[in-house]
Amino acid sequence: MFLAVAEAGSVTEAARALYVTQPAVSAALRRLQDALGAELVVRQGRGIALTTRGRRLAAEARPHLDGLLAAATSGGPSAATATRTVRLGLSDAAEDWLLPPLLDRLAAEAPGVTLVVLPVQFRTVPRAFELAEIDLAVTVADDVPAGTLRRPLFHGTFVALFDPRHVDVGEAMSAEQYLAHEHVIVSYNADRRGVVEDFLGMTRRVRVSVASFGSVGAVVDGRALVATVPASFAATVRQLRPHLATATLPFSLAGAPMELLWRGAVHDDAAVRFVREAILAQAESASPA
Repeated sequence: MFLAVAEAGSVTEAARALYVTQPAVSAALRRLQDALGAELVVRQGRGIALTTRGRRLAAEARPHLDGLLAAATSGGPSAATATRTVRLGLSDAAEDWLLPPLLDRLAAEAPGVTLVVLPVQFRTVPRAFELAEIDLAVTVADDVPAGTLRRPLFHGTFVALFDPRHVDVGEAMSAEQYLAHEHVIVSYNADRRGVVEDFLGMTRRVRVSVASFGSVGAVVDGRALVATVPASFAATVRQLRPHLATATLPFSLAGAPMELLWRGAVHDDAAVRFVREAILAQAESASPA
């Protein structure tokens, strides 16, 4: 308040500029003078004038206040100039279609931003946010901690992925064909329950249960196994293994939406905002659903 009075040359004008009452400004000024043991202002006509001590204090205090105001109102460095490590949680099904183009965009537009990628899935992402282990995440999620912001990316479908040299079905499997084959499933619980068992209550002939999607393409390749995977992941696998094939499932299995989640505490961080917007753009352009 002292600087407001010093600039306005009037307690009344300072109170008006600060949206407080004149007695509040006068009381604050008296407390400051009492604490310093010296007068800072004296009456001059209808206003006030700074004493020598007051002018010296104003000159010393102004640069500090300007710095505080700049820090409070500035958005900080832009993503293009920021040197920042962003911690990104990724489900294994999102790594292939998202991570390479995201890194390309960072290299071109935000070279000082480094990514640390952590594996997450719907059971682990809430705690990762609670412990601030990640700034943002791309995964399927249920409940998340308070203060976590979220935006759906797409609601993908599932397909059957297989090697047509060993699995003889058409473009659309019948239920009998699907259940007759052995399956590779992805289980985050290290058991024989995958998405089909969890969402549909069906029981499949499980040959192998793996902990992530990363190995599914290699496991299916050259074997009489069927994998039920997100269509986006199947498309990525087939880019590397074009001899594999997909078929429509004999039942509806949409699953939960893939979402972008981020901590509210870093919502206005320039680097995090850049990564967030890049993820949204990639999800739209790639149309993995």
